[in-house]
Amino acid sequence: MSVNLTEAERPGRFRISGTPRVMPGGLYGLRCSSLIVSLLMGEGGVNGWLARVDQALSGLLPDASANPGTIPPVCVFPEGELCVRRLFFWMGRLQKAAMVPLFEEGKIISVDAARRSLLVAIPTPLHASQLTGRGLAWLIILFNKAFSGEDAGAHLQKLPEVLKLLSGSVPRCSNTPRFLKAAFAMGLPCREVAGEVYQFGYGSRARWLDSTFSDKTSQIAARMARNKLLTAEVLRGAGIPVPEHILVPDIGMALKAADDLGFPVVVKPADLDGGAAVFAGLTTPDEVRRAFPAARQKSKNILVEKHFEGRDYRLTVFQGDLVWAIERIPGGVTGDGSSTVATLIERLNGDPRRGEGPHAPLKRIIQDEEVSLLLSRAGMDLKSVPGKGEFVRLRRVANVACGGMPCAVFEQVHPDNARLAVRAASALRLDLAGVDLLIPDISRSWRETGAVVCEVNGQPNLGETTAPHLYAELLRKLVQGSGRIPVAVVVGASPEWNIGETIAGRLGEAGFRTGRGDREGVTIGGHRITAGIPDSYTSGIILTGDNNVDAVVLGVSDTGILRTGLPFERYDILVFAGSHIAVTGAEQQIPLERLLHDFYRALSPCCDGRVIVVAESGLDTPGKFGALPLEVTNEPVAKSLAVETIVAALIHADRRHRSGESLRE
Repeated sequence: MSVNLTEAERPGRFRISGTPRVMPGGLYGLRCSSLIVSLLMGEGGVNGWLARVDQALSGLLPDASANPGTIPPVCVFPEGELCVRRLFFWMGRLQKAAMVPLFEEGKIISVDAARRSLLVAIPTPLHASQLTGRGLAWLIILFNKAFSGEDAGAHLQKLPEVLKLLSGSVPRCSNTPRFLKAAFAMGLPCREVAGEVYQFGYGSRARWLDSTFSDKTSQIAARMARNKLLTAEVLRGAGIPVPEHILVPDIGMALKAADDLGFPVVVKPADLDGGAAVFAGLTTPDEVRRAFPAARQKSKNILVEKHFEGRDYRLTVFQGDLVWAIERIPGGVTGDGSSTVATLIERLNGDPRRGEGPHAPLKRIIQDEEVSLLLSRAGMDLKSVPGKGEFVRLRRVANVACGGMPCAVFEQVHPDNARLAVRAASALRLDLAGVDLLIPDISRSWRETGAVVCEVNGQPNLGETTAPHLYAELLRKLVQGSGRIPVAVVVGASPEWNIGETIAGRLGEAGFRTGRGDREGVTIGGHRITAGIPDSYTSGIILTGDNNVDAVVLGVSDTGILRTGLPFERYDILVFAGSHIAVTGAEQQIPLERLLHDFYRALSPCCDGRVIVVAESGLDTPGKFGALPLEVTNEPVAKSLAVETIVAALIHADRRHRSGESLRE
C-alpha cells in the first residue's frame, strides 16, 4: 500500500513517537497480542474535527453508528483520552471490515499529560504487526487531515488498499476466524501454534484445530476422504450406497464411460472437494466433451459418475452424532413476473452476504457458459422474464461454494438418514465430517426412497448462514470444561524461599502434574525440561502448550513480562511474594514502589481470582506497595499460610474449569 509511514510521524493532532514494538502476550486486560505505540498529541481542541472523521468513515466501515465509548469521569488527560478512544474505535472498524479475527479495541497503558503523550496498545495478529502498523498510520494521517481541515478525499480513496493489506493477516480457511470469534465470546483461550493450526485451551485440556481438522483426525482418514475413489470403496464395503463411477484418463474413455453408465452423468475431479470443477446432470456426449477439459484443468484424476436424481443435503457429523443438516439449493433466481433473469441475478448478487473469496458466507453467481447452457435448456436467456415464483436453476451443483443457498433442515432429518451419515463418517474413521447425501426427501428413510452418499468431506466448511451457533457447540464438545487449567503467577519471590516450587510440590501431592517456570528453568512434574532459563513469557508458552501439564506456577523475577505480556489470556491467582525483581531496560529508572504498582496494574486485570500479598515479604508495609494490599486482599496473607491459601484457591479454580463454569455462556 502506498502509505508514507513517515507522514504519521509528522507534527499534527497525532504523531507516532519512536518505533512501535510488538507485545506478543496480553496485559492490562487485553487477551491478544498488541502493537505498543507512543502517541504525541498536538495542541488544539476536539470540537468539530472528530465529527469530520466520523463523517468520512461512517458510510465506509461496518458498525459505524456504534458508540465509540465515553470518557471516565476522572481523567488525567481527558482531551487526549477522548481522541485516542476514537482512534481505537475506528481502528477496530478497519480490522473488522478486513475480517481480521480480533474482537477487542485498544487500551491506554499510560498517560503523561505534561508531555501530551499516551502509550497505547493496539490489538494485532502476532504474525501481522507490520500490517497493523501500516493500517494505523493510514488512520492517523486521516485524523490529522480532519484536524487541519485538509481535504482527505484522495486519502480515503486508499481505503480499499488498506483493507486488502489488513486482510493479509486473515487465516485462509473460512472456518478458522469463526472458531476464533466463538472462542473469544465463550472466554475459551486460544492462540496460533504454527501454520494456521490453533490451540484452544491450555495444557492437558488443550485441543488443536486446523480449520475443521482436529488433533484427533487421522492422516489415513483425511487421505481417504480426499480421494473419492477410495472413499467410495470404503463406503461400499460398509454397505453404504454410493454412485457408480469410472476413473477415466482421456476424453475418449470419458465418452465411453458415460455411454456405459448411461446418461445423465457427472464429470468431476476424483481428488478435490467443495464442488470444484463438478459438472452434474450432463445429458449428451457434447456436454461431456466440454466438461472433461474444464475438469482436467483442476485435476489429472477425473471421474465419470452416474447421476443420481435427488435433492442435495450436507449432514455434519461430529464425534458420532449428527450435529447439523442443510439442504443446498442450487444457485438460481426466483421470478417476480416482471424482472429479467439478468436483473434477478444482479439483485441476488446484491445480497451483502454474497462475495468472493473463502470468507464470504455466500458466493455470487457469475454470468458464464454454465448459466447460458442451463437457461437454454429451460428455453430462456438473460432477457427472459420468469413467472412469479418460478425458480430458474443457474448452477448444476448445489454447493454453497458454487453459488448455492443453504437451508437448515436439521429437525426434518429421518433417523435412518442420520444413522447413515454417522455410519459414513465412522467408516472413514473421521471425528468430524460433512456427509453429502443425494436423496429425494430428507424426512423419509433412504431405505424407502433410495439415496447415495456422493462425497464425505473430512475438513468441511461449516458455514455461518444457517448455523453460526455450530462453532461454539463444536468447541464445547471438543474441549473439556473451560479448556483452562489452574494457573498462578508469582512475582518477586526470594531465591532463598522458592514459593513456586513449594506450591508445585503441594499440587503434585494433590494429583496435579504441575509445570513450573522460574529462575531455575522450566520443570514438569519435578523434571527439568529446558537446558537454559527462558524468560517468563516463553516458559509459560512451553507449559500451557504441553498436553501433560495439569497446572502451572509461573514465577516472574524480572521486568521483561511488562514488555512481552503474559503467555496466557487469563489466570487464577496473582501472588506478590517479594521484591526480588531484576530491573532491565527503561524500568531501571523507576522506583520499586512505582514498579510494583505497575506490575499490579498490568497483571491484575487478567487475573480472575485473588491477588495475594505475602506477609513478611517486605511488601505489606505502608509506602512499599501503597494501599494495594488493603484494596485487593483485605489484609496480607501470613507466610506460613500463603502456600495453603494459594493451593486451595488453585484446586477450587480447577473445579470451575473442569465443570466449564468459567466459560461465558
